[in-house]
Amino acid sequence: METDWTQDLLNWMSANPGWAGFWVFVMSFVESLAFVGILIPGIVILFGLGALISFGALELLPIWLWGSVGAFAGDLVSYAIGRRYREHLAEMWPFSRFPKVLERGREYFNVHGPKSVVIGRFIGPLRPVIPVTAGMMGLAPRRFFMVDVPACIVWTPSYLVPGMLFGASLEVASEYAGRLSLVLIIGAVVLWLTWWVIWTAYGYLAGHSARWMRHVIRWMRRHPVFRRIAGPLLDSTQPEVLSVTMMGLLLVLIFWGMVMLLFLSPFSASPQSIDQSVQAYALTLRNHIADTVMVALTQMSRLWVLIPTSMAVLLWLIGAGRQKAALHWLVAMGGGMILQILLGWSLRSTPLLSETGFNALYDPSEALTLVTVVLGYFAVMVARELRRRKRKWPYVIVGLLLSLLVLARLYLGLDWLSGALMGVALGMAWTFVVGIAYRQRAMRSFNGIAACLIFFGMLTATFTWQVGQNLEGDLAALKLPLPQSEITARGWWENEWQALPRERTPLPNVAAREFNFHFAGDATNFARVLAVHGWQEAGPANWRWTLLSLNPDPTESTLPPLKRDYLGHADILLLHRLGGDPLKQETIRIWDSGFRLTPGGQTIYLGQINDEVLIQRAKIFSYWRAVRAPDARLEQLKKETVGLQTRKVEDGLLLIREPQVSAGS
Repeated sequence: METDWTQDLLNWMSANPGWAGFWVFVMSFVESLAFVGILIPGIVILFGLGALISFGALELLPIWLWGSVGAFAGDLVSYAIGRRYREHLAEMWPFSRFPKVLERGREYFNVHGPKSVVIGRFIGPLRPVIPVTAGMMGLAPRRFFMVDVPACIVWTPSYLVPGMLFGASLEVASEYAGRLSLVLIIGAVVLWLTWWVIWTAYGYLAGHSARWMRHVIRWMRRHPVFRRIAGPLLDSTQPEVLSVTMMGLLLVLIFWGMVMLLFLSPFSASPQSIDQSVQAYALTLRNHIADTVMVALTQMSRLWVLIPTSMAVLLWLIGAGRQKAALHWLVAMGGGMILQILLGWSLRSTPLLSETGFNALYDPSEALTLVTVVLGYFAVMVARELRRRKRKWPYVIVGLLLSLLVLARLYLGLDWLSGALMGVALGMAWTFVVGIAYRQRAMRSFNGIAACLIFFGMLTATFTWQVGQNLEGDLAALKLPLPQSEITARGWWENEWQALPRERTPLPNVAAREFNFHFAGDATNFARVLAVHGWQEAGPANWRWTLLSLNPDPTESTLPPLKRDYLGHADILLLHRLGGDPLKQETIRIWDSGFRLTPGGQTIYLGQINDEVLIQRAKIFSYWRAVRAPDARLEQLKKETVGLQTRKVEDGLLLIREPQVSAGS
């Protein structure tokens, strides 16, 4: 569906906020009309409006009000149509053109009754169908109002709030680590695509596999060779024949894709060039905030996460008396381990670690192969035990986890793209091989909900443990190196300071992006000199910062400033001075430039002295935004660096060095 016009509409609303409420009413009204709403991407628009609210371009309450009123008006019109025409509704266009949609709404209403009006409001395909169905089925107006009004009130913020959070994340990301904005967008797109592909593919296969299988079975039975090989597998008297055959077809597709990738990789330049392009782009996205998250995600592929999780499920299956399921689980995990060992011996090393000679972490495809087997086979096994409507959820959850892990490993340079795809393909191939055997032989069921609680509970516990054990060490091992250069002390002091970068980030929406001083010397001594004048190091802003940012009444004392990013690295030193305006503070930050002075080897730091003001969005989220300090602030810094040599080289740039630097110049 073409939705480019939604971006134009959001841009227009941002420029004309007075009309935003009216158009939100129209959009919500039309999206709630019977059948017409299927064509309107209202969720996308509300999500985008939430982002505009977080940027301060729109107000939350008016958008909430108009969206809820429009949704109720659309539901009311649909309900009135259904109540007016009742049994004749199925004969009218467009209901007569799409009878299955109306039938689906009728079945859902028969199962859930009036509460289907509330549930259907939050399910896209049902949203424009349930109100007209409720009217057709004779739901009393009073009961319809009682369930629909609260549903419409809650519906609007349920899509505005995620957009607000995402918009706030982008705003903070661009302020503190500009590259993080792209990482967030790429991550959101990858997760959405994964969700959409799995959800759509599962529904499509479930709806068409029966017809496909009839054709395949007839062809197999006529073929002299395949009749003997695949006859037992495609026997319609066998249980789970459709699921088994679907996995078999997927196995064939995965096998041929893997063969083509293995064939092209050594003999063609295309995979290598794509690998290198992806790796080069990943390097441009590196930043200290995303690094922490991505390194934490990679712990999911460690053996101390996968083995305890696998053993917990195995012991539970044995204890529950499901020997066949336990045997197939053991075969699947054992095969995954063997594949991991073989891949570790045979495949190329990782792009990042091969350059440094460091090989303490995993090679590219082996980790992804094993984690794909563990997660994928559990989804195949447990989906059989769930109700038909819930069987897609294990595949969706596993797909999202694998997508996050692949994204993290590519971002950190732990895998080539081709190696990652090959590892996932091999893991899926082995998963479907064992899955076909299990679906063909397993007759006894087990408690799927209990299995999910054990599997995901142990996965979460071991993952959290491994993050605590390995995060700091892995961050140090995978830290992005700064480009190193040398410059003479005399040359830097006189005119070669011009060779150093002038901006921390090229993003135009960051107000304070220029460096306004250089410092050559020891960062600890620099902090000690400034401490006399009230400058103190800011406290660490860890995961608790997110909770502190939600304080409705933040001050300079309750909300610490976050570190800012330069070339993927956080500031080495962050000082702030409090005691004035509670909504404002002064900050000094320095970053390693990568330049070293000769002789002596002192580090040249790039610095910023700024004023930071407290920004609050929708009374629920706050952060510090840096604004360029006036020249008087730079003059004050010059006076406060007592004992250090200073030189103003041009408007807005001050050079500072320790006295011993001049002795070697």
